[in-house]
Amino acid sequence: MPLMLWLALSARWSGAQTNTMRSPPRDCLGSGSTITIRPGRVGNLSLHLSLKEILQRCKTIHWSTINGDEMLDTAIVLDHGQLHVIGAVATLGDESGWHRPLHIDTQRPVKWWQVSGVSGMLPNGVQTTATWSTVRQVYGPLRGSALNGTVYVAICRKPGLTLLMDLPSADAPINGAPAEVVDSVMAKTRIRAVLVASATTNPMPDC
Repeated sequence: MPLMLWLALSARWSGAQTNTMRSPPRDCLGSGSTITIRPGRVGNLSLHLSLKEILQRCKTIHWSTINGDEMLDTAIVLDHGQLHVIGAVATLGDESGWHRPLHIDTQRPVKWWQVSGVSGMLPNGVQTTATWSTVRQVYGPLRGSALNGTVYVAICRKPGLTLLMDLPSADAPINGAPAEVVDSVMAKTRIRAVLVASATTNPMPDC
């Protein structure tokens, strides 16, 4: 075999071996099938880190967008099995119009985090798809506020976690209704997503 052909084939084989042996990027959320979620942390990821630090640690991140409260944000996305973690980075547009040019300060933390899916676990063993009645039984009093078809649920004893649930019906009595009425109306409704604060916050005044 000519020397040049032998060198070319050897180099190709060596490269193929290197690609085969190269391990996939490490999941910065953790290695288990279930990821624990609490204020300031999702799995192994601390939420107080700057965007730059998160981008350096989490090699599987991809970019997307997410709708907030009457706004559209650019966002980073992390997937772990059937868990979907989104971090809102900067506002693209809101009631005042489109924000152009868009400036992203990587030295600042992510604005807010949203977690959804069946692979998450909240404190005290509550799944991220649990019903209102299960959450109420484990955590105690809940406070719901309905807006645009979504019920934002504050857990009085777990500040820093806000649950998002679908409004059961357009005329469901939520805002201003007595707690026992809301408990009954929302009893079988499941968590759709969880908003996770970057740090533990103080309890809501009305809780």
